[in-house]
Amino acid sequence: MQVTFRPMEQRFEKLLELFPPVKANKLLPKWYKETKLTTEFETFKGDKPQSIKDCPAIQDFVTSGFVIRLWGHFYFHTEYDDNNMPVRQSWDFTPRMYNNENIKEYVNAHGPRQHEMISLHKTINGDVLKFKLPYSIEVPEGYNVAYVDPFYHERKDIRFLSGIVQHDKWSYVQFPFEILKDSFMIKAGSPLVLAIPYKRDDEKIALNILKGDKEHYKKVQDDIYELFLTTETYRHKNYNENNKI
Repeated sequence: MQVTFRPMEQRFEKLLELFPPVKANKLLPKWYKETKLTTEFETFKGDKPQSIKDCPAIQDFVTSGFVIRLWGHFYFHTEYDDNNMPVRQSWDFTPRMYNNENIKEYVNAHGPRQHEMISLHKTINGDVLKFKLPYSIEVPEGYNVAYVDPFYHERKDIRFLSGIVQHDKWSYVQFPFEILKDSFMIKAGSPLVLAIPYKRDDEKIALNILKGDKEHYKKVQDDIYELFLTTETYRHKNYNENNKI
């Protein structure tokens, strides 16, 4: 599947050239790259338990889709009065500084009345800030893109509000985020958002809640027992192959 990126305006061409999106499997979290997979021998001896990197669910999550990287340095600062109360906040973005433009051309905000019904970490004025992506994202017909915070990159300063965009119908996106620290700087090129494209399915979901029986409970125990004995995940065997749905 092909995803196409194009600058929104000519002045944004350099931003996309310097900091293009990257496949997630090419921009893995530092801890993930440094952690070695556990060998069966190490686990058997009890020298080393299976680690978080051994989990196939996490492996698939951190390697799926593409990562949108920040296209400049972002600064955020909070000032306090003598009573240690926050009185003023300011933020800036190097692309804005270079072009001598209004910060709202790059980082805008949602006012308090737009999100008063949900508890979020906001500015002292009650705003939720958002980055305006300087390029468009185009996907084939029938595809969505899910945007989530890059959790496993262990970012501690901001957290993005997840969302899904039907990008075959709309190519532009902005990224609202919570403020988690009083003062910080995020460097250009840092992982900003994890984007996972997927084919849209309009079929309605039916939730089928069943009671278990002896056969089912035996299968559960057999699956867990085999997994424990062999340490082989569903990457090596489809444990649900014979399930009847």
